[in-house]
Amino acid sequence: DFAEGNIHHKALLISLSVCSILLVLIIIFCYFRYKRQETRPRYSIGLEQDETYIPPGESLKDLIEQSQSSGSGSGLPLLVRK
Repeated sequence: DFAEGNIHHKALLISLSVCSILLVLIIIFCYFRYKRQETRPRYSIGLEQDETYIPPGESLKDLIEQSQSSGSGSGLPLLVRK
């Protein structure tokens, strides 16, 4: 009975040690990954001052209306049941 209890304590000690080591390694990996992302330069879309996405004379509302009314599958279906 004493030998079995001793084996259980050894197994518990070994499993806790392995889990602790793995936890420390995961924390170290996450820390270095975070630091690497922090030092990496942020990417910008590189727009120059004269470039715009909305053409002059149009508003965002006009662009949304155009995108909803043109293209494949847009508009009302031909067969509408009432």
